[in-house]
Order: sequence, then structure tokens, then C-alpha cells
Amino acid sequence: MLGRFMPSVVSALWRVRLVMMLVPVLLSTGVCADPSTMIHAIVQMSGTDIPTDSFFAKPKVFWRASNQYCRVDEEPYPEKGLHGRLVISEPDAWLINLADNTAKHEVDPRPKLTCRLPVFSMDEATAKGKIGELEIGHEHDFFQTHGATLVDGPKLLFKANYYELELGDAVLRLVERADNHAPVLIRLLRGVREDKARYVLWEELPFKADLFAKPTGVTIEEVK
Repeated sequence: MLGRFMPSVVSALWRVRLVMMLVPVLLSTGVCADPSTMIHAIVQMSGTDIPTDSFFAKPKVFWRASNQYCRVDEEPYPEKGLHGRLVISEPDAWLINLADNTAKHEVDPRPKLTCRLPVFSMDEATAKGKIGELEIGHEHDFFQTHGATLVDGPKLLFKANYYELELGDAVLRLVERADNHAPVLIRLLRGVREDKARYVLWEELPFKADLFAKPTGVTIEEVK
């Protein structure tokens, strides 16, 4: 079974979800009809505190369909006996360890059902803070909503937009394709620390419900 601490994006998002379940929500919204499309992204992190040959630098695969369906797949982490996957189909969520075929299941009791996929979730404080509101599948909207400045950048093989945004003591910089707003690179600068999310892939595809279905072939523990 997954331990109390799973050093990964999957476990960080799971813990954030459990904390957010305790926060009261004033606006009640039910589960909507299935969306017609979903975002599929592969993101690789690097940065000041991320060794290039570490587990944390391995690419992670994300799927998102509206705010109801989210999924994260990580590479195997044999040193810890882990192979993480997080599947959310609101109000249900499953934290899965493919290394030993076990899973934890919880149901979100809140009336507002919103799964979260922060781009920068290296720790819970970041994932739950203002920077954590920058999410996979909502990158362009986040920069636009917060009044990011369009800045100059180097010429690439495709037309690109460059945005810069200050949030407190942090600076966020986005490079995206101009034609479809697909993110290419996001940099987070905080003092002497720099973190980068490089998008190996970002695409919009037809929605596939089976990607967010209850896992099979695993022993599931119910989280009360």
C-alpha cells in the first residue's frame, strides 16, 4: 500500500485535495455533462533544486477534461517501490500505486466539484498558494486573467508569445505558441531559485471517459 509520504507530484496533489475537502464552499455546483474534449500534456520539470538525473526530473503525463476529470501518470520510482497514478472523476478520486497494484479511494463531499492540476506542485505550500492556481490546461487563461505583460522574446521556428507576470516575490514567464496558445515553457523565479516546466506535448483531443474510470485489477482502500 502507498505509504503516508509519497515523494511525487501525484502524492502532493492527493494531499492538497484532502486539505481542500475541509474548506467550506459557498457556491454550489453539481457535476456537469461530460465534456467533448480534453487536454493531454507531457511536462518535464527542471530547476535549481531538481537534479537532472532524479525521479523529479522525469516527464509526467497529464489529462484534463473541464474541472471534473483529471489524471496524472508518473514514471516508475523503483527505489521507493512506487509507480504513481492519480485519477479524478469528481467526486471520486483514486491514488494508485501500479508497483504493487494498490489504491486509495476517497469521495469529495463538497458541493463544488473541481479537480486541480497545478503546474508547480513541488511542495504543498506552492500547490495550495497563488502560484498553485496556475494549472495544466488553463495556462493561457491564468496569465491573461492576472494581467500578464506581453514581452519580447527570441524568434523560434514558430510564432510565439512571451508573457511575464509578477506575483508577490515571484515572477512567472510563459512561452506559448501564438496559433493555439499551447504552452512551450513556463519559468518560475523566486529569489535565487528557478523552476521550469517544459512542455514536451500539449494537445486537445476528443474526450475519452475510460481514462478517468475507476481502476481495475487493484486492491482499493477506502479513505474515510
